Amino acid sequence: MLNDVILKFIREDISGILITDEDGNVLYEDEETAFVREERTNWKAACPTPRPDQHAELWDLLRLDGDKMYMVVTSTFTDEGKMVQIHHLVDTSMYMDLYRDITGYSKELKNEKDHDSLTGLYNKGKFMELRESLFRGQQTIAVFNMDVNNLKEMNDTYGHEWGDKLIRKAADSLKAIEARNVIPFRVGGDEFFLIAIHIKQEDVDKIRRKWEEALARLNSLDDGVSCVIACGVAFGEGEYDFEQIFALADQRMYEDKKRKKELAGQTGINPR
Repeated sequence: MLNDVILKFIREDISGILITDEDGNVLYEDEETAFVREERTNWKAACPTPRPDQHAELWDLLRLDGDKMYMVVTSTFTDEGKMVQIHHLVDTSMYMDLYRDITGYSKELKNEKDHDSLTGLYNKGKFMELRESLFRGQQTIAVFNMDVNNLKEMNDTYGHEWGDKLIRKAADSLKAIEARNVIPFRVGGDEFFLIAIHIKQEDVDKIRRKWEEALARLNSLDDGVSCVIACGVAFGEGEYDFEQIFALADQRMYEDKKRKKELAGQTGINPR
């Protein structure tokens, strides 16, 4: 049978080693693999029958009393005229934990990649991704192009902390009407988009009213920040020109911005 040097080499490289004969009888086991002989596994069902031409086979062993999974590499060879199998057992629990950690980290990274850190809304990168996929070829689409008034003045006069409050309030007004088919984005410093799909023409005004009501409620809070947002909307149906929809919404937003800036008392700056 294997000498101590070989066994030491194998045992240092893996979690455990088990040696059986062609009938499945245990010829050698270590403390890491003793549970197999105690029949707390699916050993009999999983262990492959040795073949003369078999060199190595990979399979899984389940530890029934703890739901642990082991990756097993079984090598078959002839020793003194008898067929012998060496089973290298590796506890994959640590790898599964690592996989879950990596998966969670990957989701976290993706979340950071897709979302704006200040507001939690989808960011410009996510908007561009959906612009080239989900938002193309829809039967109907409404584009709400929004721009927060006086952000620069707020930052220059009172500091970026107040500017951030202004941006978060704008984002909160959009979150208030967010739905599966109504998706808000922050695409720049003071720029936002709200994209609505699978809606009717008459739904456009309803969405805008709900958003304006949400913004008015937020502005009624005694937090010292009055948020004014210019908004331009364009609706497309059937075989519409996607780029023209966005251009029209942009044009209407600038018209609304000019109109709101001309209104008295709508500076958007009122910290106290």
